[in-house]
Amino acid sequence: MDYLLWAKDFYWAHREAFRAAAAITTIALVNFSLLVWTARRLQELSLVRERVSRLADGLALLTDTTEAGLATLIKEVEQLGGRRKSSSKTSSRSSVAKRVTAAAEKGEKVGEIATTEGLSESEVGLHLSMAKATNAETTTAA
Repeated sequence: MDYLLWAKDFYWAHREAFRAAAAITTIALVNFSLLVWTARRLQELSLVRERVSRLADGLALLTDTTEAGLATLIKEVEQLGGRRKSSSKTSSRSSVAKRVTAAAEKGEKVGEIATTEGLSESEVGLHLSMAKATNAETTTAA
């Protein structure tokens, strides 16, 4: 019991120091809890940044794919538009084949010949293979 009376007297003699220690401890606990809360929020923020980064990468890929698809579509529409203009000319099949063969012999690419003649690339290839077959028949017959 003597010990309790001594502790009581010690507290009353130094009560301002005890109050200051209690205030400092409370402030430290509040600061520590705010620090823990902030650290958790920053961790969540880094996860959100990672997700946004993945989303941006996916969006960039989607944009590139869409642009490439639309560019191809525009090219095809322009080729079809060019095909209609050239179809107004009435050309015989043999004259088209001669022009295609002559252009290929000059070194033009199949795509350029197709655009110029208003044909598809497969049609140009067919004209060239038919011309080769005709030349082979002529060479063997002679």
